[in-house]
Amino acid sequence: MRRVMYWNVAGALALLAVPLVLSTLACNLTAPAVTETPSPTPTDTPTVTFTPSVTPTPSRTATATRTPSVTPTPTITRTPTVTQTPSTTPTPSDTPTPTTTPYPTVPPLPTVGVASDRFTRFEGLDAAVVDGIGRLWLSYVNAGQAAPTSTPGTPVASSDLETVYLASPDGRELYRVIDLPVTTGNRVWWSPNGAYMAYFQEDGLNTGLYVLNLANRLAIRLLAVDNLNPRGIVSTPVWSPDSAQITIALHTAFGVNIYSSGPDGVNFRNLTQSDSFDFWPAWSPDARFLAFISDRELCPTWEPNAPGSCYTPDRPTPDGGQPFVLDTATGEIRRLADVWVATPPEWVDASRLSFVSGAPGDPGEEATLWLANAATGEAPRALVGPLSGGTRIMRPAWSRDGSRVVFQEAGAENAIVLMDDAGQELARTTDYSFPRGAFTAAWSPDGSRVILAGRNSQCPFGMIVLNADFRAVTRQPVPDPGVCDPLWTPGGDLFAFTGITGATEGADGRFDVYLANSGGGIIRNMTGRLGGQVYMLGWVGGLEAE
Repeated sequence: MRRVMYWNVAGALALLAVPLVLSTLACNLTAPAVTETPSPTPTDTPTVTFTPSVTPTPSRTATATRTPSVTPTPTITRTPTVTQTPSTTPTPSDTPTPTTTPYPTVPPLPTVGVASDRFTRFEGLDAAVVDGIGRLWLSYVNAGQAAPTSTPGTPVASSDLETVYLASPDGRELYRVIDLPVTTGNRVWWSPNGAYMAYFQEDGLNTGLYVLNLANRLAIRLLAVDNLNPRGIVSTPVWSPDSAQITIALHTAFGVNIYSSGPDGVNFRNLTQSDSFDFWPAWSPDARFLAFISDRELCPTWEPNAPGSCYTPDRPTPDGGQPFVLDTATGEIRRLADVWVATPPEWVDASRLSFVSGAPGDPGEEATLWLANAATGEAPRALVGPLSGGTRIMRPAWSRDGSRVVFQEAGAENAIVLMDDAGQELARTTDYSFPRGAFTAAWSPDGSRVILAGRNSQCPFGMIVLNADFRAVTRQPVPDPGVCDPLWTPGGDLFAFTGITGATEGADGRFDVYLANSGGGIIRNMTGRLGGQVYMLGWVGGLEAE
């Protein structure tokens, strides 16, 4: 049924289309000339197809050829060379920060303060000692002397005490000052005027640095410290020339500084105030300048993990530093020279300072003797050196007026040298081969004579006294006794020395304190009747003779 209807509709449509076709044909037949126009138009349209020949636009793909010139962008692959960011990996080498992380486990040492305790009154102090403050005395220590027995030859244990003595220059007067534990040894320091005596006492809870005031017979513990070698640096106390203050190197939290105090503990203060190592204080003769050695320019701090810290677990304590001076008039601290100094400096006069430089860990490397002026601030002058071959400049000793210096040039030749303050060598002798580090020289106050001797119990020669031109006044090479550590009186008429009598038969082989005249003639043995060990402390008081 549906199929019949479909075809009927289609047929109807076909019948309707016939008249349309016929009408169209009729129109075409009535306008034949118009049928010519189609023929030109087809021919023109092909020429318009030259638009393909406008394909120079492809040749404009020279833009593509321009891309090669833009290919410098590959050569800008210097960006890989800008990978210096990896070479900026010094940040790994900056990773000391990881290595510093364990450092805080190092605890800071407690701050040292004045103890001012353990008061001890010495009622038995001889009146002659108190009344004799300011007089010239020779002081020494007698340690471990055995008590006498009624039976000769009976063995007696040595004493656990030592006694400090004062003796008159002629040896006729001898006074006991105080008894101390034998462990004190020679750690006793008299003030220049003889009014105070500092000493280090090892005695359990009583250990510390004490000061005895002779005038009131009272001693106090000034500092409750276990030792006088802060962080392993041997730096002994020194008195100011006016005896008004005692100056000492003490540990800080992570370093070492120089402190000062009155004899009674008043006005205790840190003079150098740094986070570095400051030590070996030395007062100028007029007390205006305090010289010291410091590593502050090289190591601003030793605190672990602090910026610029020199601390590492395996880094040793410095064996020296650079020379500095504190001007007490202005409070200014100045560096005198950019050199490494591994021995205490020495004042030549009120303004000039002498020191010997070398290399860290090797004082003999390019050893040089310097002279600097603390008052003017002018550049220091090298008087000797730098020396080569490990030759060291040992123990320079200056005349009182600062015009001449004697020192040991310890090397292959091992000579004793005399030089003026301009650096001109005046004399040299190789007659006396002192062991390295066992030489000292002492000028008479007027500079007319100089004694050459040993030190620290090494006394290889006898009496050697020379004049200012290095000609012999007294020459006794045989050590009988050997001469060590000579010290002139302020007036220059006598000198004391320690010596060992071991070259002759029957000698006891022990050290004693001797007195000699200015020519080197021995006057007397001051300690020959004492047993035990003897330490000479030096001349005390007598400042009016200077």
